[in-house]
Amino acid sequence: MNQKEALQRLLQWKRGQIDPVELGWPKLTGRGRRSRGMSQAQVAQALGVTERTYASFERGNTQPKAEFLDLVARVLNMKERERAALYVYALGYEPPFPMDPCAGTNVDPAWQVAVSGVTGQPCYVNDVAWNVLVANEDFKRMFPQPEGKTPVLPERNLIRWMLLREDAREHHLVDWDTRWAPQVAAQLRTAVAAHPDNTDLRQLDKEVNDDPVAGPIYRDHSLAYIHPDGDARPMRHAGYVTPRRTEDHRTRCCERHAPSQLGTVTMCAAQPFGSPGARFFLLPFAPLH
Repeated sequence: MNQKEALQRLLQWKRGQIDPVELGWPKLTGRGRRSRGMSQAQVAQALGVTERTYASFERGNTQPKAEFLDLVARVLNMKERERAALYVYALGYEPPFPMDPCAGTNVDPAWQVAVSGVTGQPCYVNDVAWNVLVANEDFKRMFPQPEGKTPVLPERNLIRWMLLREDAREHHLVDWDTRWAPQVAAQLRTAVAAHPDNTDLRQLDKEVNDDPVAGPIYRDHSLAYIHPDGDARPMRHAGYVTPRRTEDHRTRCCERHAPSQLGTVTMCAAQPFGSPGARFFLLPFAPLH
C-alpha cells in the first residue's frame, strides 16, 4: 500500500465513524445514499471547500498545507496518533506540534510503574513545562541533601530549580553559568514559543526573565537549543555510592549538604509517544576521580 492508498483508507475509515445526524445533518429517508458515516460532500461542506477539492485531497492528488490537515483532523474527530498518520500519509512527516493543547501534561499510568521500578540508574519523566510527573528513587538521591535526611525532589519544576535556586547554581550544577544555564534557558524559550497557552510556562517565562542572575542569560538569544539528548555536563551526585575497594572521592560542596561525588551526567532523552511534548530521561553518571 502506497501513501495515497493509505491516506484514502484512513480518511474513508474516519468518515465512516461519524454519524452526520449528530453533526446537524438531516437523517436520510427513502431512496438514496445508504453508506455509513459522512459523505465526501458533507466533509467538504464542514471544511469550507468544494466537494471536488476534498475528493482530490482524499485521493492523494494534492499537496495540502498543515493548516488544512489540522482542520481535517478536527472535522473527522481524529485522535493524536491518527492525526500523526494523516500528516505522514499526506506530507511525509509527523506534525511538529500536538493538536491537543493539554498534550504532554500527563503520561499513561504505565509510565508511573515503569519508571518507579527502575533501579541502579536515575530516571524520570517531565511534562512540557518540566514538572516532574514520575521519578525513581535513584533520581531523587542525585540532589544535594542535608546529612541524614530522606532524599526528596528539591522542587517539582526542574526548570525553576535549575535556573533560579541557589542549590543548583552554587552547589549541584557545576559550571552553572556556562554548561547549564544557557542551554536550559534556550530550552525554556523554545518551549514558551511552542506552547504559548501553557500557564506553567508563562509563569516560568516571567520568573526567569525577572531574575537578576538568570534573566540576562535568558534574554541572550545567541544559543538555539531544543533538547539535551546526548549532552554530558558536570555536576555533583549526592546519592553516588562508591564501589567496594575503591577510594572514596566524595567531598562537601558546603556545610549544609552531605558529601557528594563530582562527575559527569549524560542526558539520554526520549518522548512517550502517547504524550507529545513530555520527556523521559535516563541519566548515566560517571564519577570524576
